[in-house]
Amino acid sequence: MTKNNLSGKMPETDLDKYFYDLPKEKIADYPLEERASGKLLVADVNTGEINHKVFNDISEIIPKDTILVLNSTKVIAARIFMKKPTGGKVELLCVDPVSPSVDPQVTMLSRNTCKWKCLVGGRNLNPGMILNLDKTVYADISLTAMIVERIDNEALVEFSYEDKNITFADILDIIGNIPLPPYIKREAEEQDKERYQTVYAEADGSVAAPTAGLHFTPEVLSAIKENGTEILNVTLHVGPGTFKPIEGDDISDHNMHVEQFSVSTENIKAFASFFKNNPNSGLTATGTTSLRTLESMYWIGAKLLLRKGKAAITDGFLTLSQFEPYNITESEDKLPGCAESFVALARFADSENLREIHCKTQLFIVPGYDIKTVKTLITNYHMPKSTLILLVATFAGYDLWRKIYEAALENDYRFLSYGDSSVLLR
Repeated sequence: MTKNNLSGKMPETDLDKYFYDLPKEKIADYPLEERASGKLLVADVNTGEINHKVFNDISEIIPKDTILVLNSTKVIAARIFMKKPTGGKVELLCVDPVSPSVDPQVTMLSRNTCKWKCLVGGRNLNPGMILNLDKTVYADISLTAMIVERIDNEALVEFSYEDKNITFADILDIIGNIPLPPYIKREAEEQDKERYQTVYAEADGSVAAPTAGLHFTPEVLSAIKENGTEILNVTLHVGPGTFKPIEGDDISDHNMHVEQFSVSTENIKAFASFFKNNPNSGLTATGTTSLRTLESMYWIGAKLLLRKGKAAITDGFLTLSQFEPYNITESEDKLPGCAESFVALARFADSENLREIHCKTQLFIVPGYDIKTVKTLITNYHMPKSTLILLVATFAGYDLWRKIYEAALENDYRFLSYGDSSVLLR
């Protein structure tokens, strides 16, 4: 057991220190023609050394004594345009499924009807209003959307469709649009359905891509396996909150977004075995979403140990709030190692006869947080003063994150979702 160094509230952070000037011309509006042809900055966290490669070289860079962790979530065409009875245009972004299930994969396969929490764009959208598709464009689809509840720009929407032979996923495949990030100033195009998606995407549920994974190709993944590195999947569904700016100076006031994730019991046991056999090593996380998932798994396992098997379960989900890692009580100030924590999580899954665990995490990683599970991070370049910049700075350290971003800007790297990549080695 190791002593927790983060009892009490979240560490104080001067958000202004995590600003950098990002010229518009550095933001990648389109992907490169070849996924793995982008630039790759390699930074050694221990020495501060930086080298420049291409992503196709990554199989030679990832340590062999690790597990490469991929986020297998799939972006859904969640952006829908409909019309009010008056003819006015309305935009709906399906964010969280409500029924028949809170699991996106289940609700995407629903027939006749389903309910979603949506972000809405349009005026005078009142409860009870029925929205319809533009029949001049979609004459053969009988989809309607009723506003059930609305608060500000959020609404509970009930979708209904008469054809029993199609699922909601089928409908979105026809009428839906890929929800590109707000900093990409163009409409989604046909190519985005393929390119704003990893080649290993499986589980429907995200409204934003886990962008660090966009660079991988089947050939790169094969090269990594041939080099002796094991590859395992987790699934975290990325929500629109990933783009939510931090408002104000006190990060403790920021309401970190909640995201669903799931991990198979088999993979939990594989992680537990890895940490048992490699106590001084760590995993390789593809992106901030994979890192958040792994760290959240650690904390949920730790809670199971510290609280004698009692876990906070709401609607079938194990939960982790944004402040829990920073507020360990006096009676819980001894934290388990990674192996112990993941073993506890696996035992819990077995005791409940679960093939996979389902969790909701609000974990907010800021400088001062002790990253426990990951030694190598593959990540793109993120917006100034964002939660993702804070995570990268936590992993790399303040001086090195600034050095990394300065080097990327000076060497004409492409930034944000469709931009180039980096691999950070600890």
